[in-house]
Amino acid sequence: MQKIFDKILFLKDKYQSNIVFDTRLLNQNDIFIGIGDGSKNGSLYYKEALKKGSRLLIINNKTINHEYIIHTKNIQSFIKKFCKYLLSKYKGKVIAITGSVGKTTIKENIYHILSQNNFSVSRSYKNYNNLLGLQFSIMNINLQNKYSIFELGINHPGEMKDLIKTLNPHYCLVTCIENSHIGNFKNFNNLIKNKLDIFNSKNLIKGVLNFRHENMVLSNRINSKISSINVDKIDKIVNKSKNFFKIDYFLNGNKNSIKSDLDGVYIDTAILSSIFLKKIRPLIKFNNYFLRESILESRGNLIIKHYKSKKLKIYDHSYNASPYSLKKQLMIFKQRKLIHKLCIVGSMKELGQDSINQHQKILRLLFNLNFFKTVLIGEEFYKHKRSFRMFKFYKTTQDYIKYMRKDFLKSKNIFVMGSRYYKLEGIINNVK
Repeated sequence: MQKIFDKILFLKDKYQSNIVFDTRLLNQNDIFIGIGDGSKNGSLYYKEALKKGSRLLIINNKTINHEYIIHTKNIQSFIKKFCKYLLSKYKGKVIAITGSVGKTTIKENIYHILSQNNFSVSRSYKNYNNLLGLQFSIMNINLQNKYSIFELGINHPGEMKDLIKTLNPHYCLVTCIENSHIGNFKNFNNLIKNKLDIFNSKNLIKGVLNFRHENMVLSNRINSKISSINVDKIDKIVNKSKNFFKIDYFLNGNKNSIKSDLDGVYIDTAILSSIFLKKIRPLIKFNNYFLRESILESRGNLIIKHYKSKKLKIYDHSYNASPYSLKKQLMIFKQRKLIHKLCIVGSMKELGQDSINQHQKILRLLFNLNFFKTVLIGEEFYKHKRSFRMFKFYKTTQDYIKYMRKDFLKSKNIFVMGSRYYKLEGIINNVK
């Protein structure tokens, strides 16, 4: 099998090929791996991959013979072995980032900071952070790079152990652990325990844990390699100077100052990036701890659209939501000096037994914020419609799209946020 692995590396180097699981994302000279089974078996799309110019295909369909096709009985076993092979050859340092919120933005931010300071860096694709997403990113790393950064997300107990067993990072960061996405973890302590498995890497050099809660679970998990900090207790003073924001903060009684491109919600991101990078590169000075390029498309985007000859500003956070992140973004939207605010909020998923309580808290917050108009989408909100008659409730995004015209004609500034399950981006796409 090593000959196949070496052939893949040869093709990647010669043609700058990417490894792709989805033929819709495949470009000429890319390498296609057909994942899945049954009717969703990617190997069934080998003709499309060949037509698009795939240089090599790894599929489990033995009936097809072609010079560019390699057959393997077990695709997942092949992927697992290939990832292990790649990481054994990689001589750089691996960084892993997890947390209840902020994983992708922090990952992107650290990537851009290191890149701008002339370090060669790879990073995981978008917010692909489960085991398959991790494997996809490992297979596409540049083996010559100094650092490779991966985002890790978990939904089930034991999942972090599998991710860490696969990756074994050298540096780990936990952005925060919040009482959200509990779902399959039963309680907060079990969620904490599973998140902290990120520090079980056999290659661990340094770890940073941003922890906002006092809990005995931490007592036997923190050691000399792991620093526990509390960003919430840091005093933040922002002073704008030219094109930068100067941020002064205190950590362990010592004053620190950093610069950032953006303020507001990204202050914590800048501070946490600063603390983590100083653990990794203590002798290197970075001038800027948050870069605008770190905001991926649809992550807090301000979108300008025209609807019926009317200009609309849409504050798009439709990619996901947790109780912590949703509350924070609603407060920021309230503080903006804008008129005719329409607030569209989708339900939050994976909250388990705490779902009713967390959705009630958001509804009470929305009542106090008193926007021009508030729309709630999703079953989790819909069950409370009798208690909050001042809001409009819809079970699905499609239900609201049928009636959104009147709201958009009367509004000028629109906030959209919710779990990706409800596909709230469909509302934005229907603004024409």
